[in-house]
Amino acid sequence: IFGGDGWAYDIGFGGLDHVLASGADVNVFVFDTEVYSNTGGQASKASQIGQVAQFAAAGKSIAKKSLAEIAMS
Repeated sequence: IFGGDGWAYDIGFGGLDHVLASGADVNVFVFDTEVYSNTGGQASKASQIGQVAQFAAAGKSIAKKSLAEIAMS
């Protein structure tokens, strides 16, 4: 499964969550740019805390979601 961080961390996370919970033997590759690249660089749940991005001019106030920890739990 291949997708961008907007898909994996935000918009498509519900689907990814189901795949991870299924126990299926899959490989997941996330192209993590830490912003929504297709919308001009808006902050996402993949953005680092304090990272300045479109619509987060003062820096993102919450920590980056840890997909690795979620996948291993």
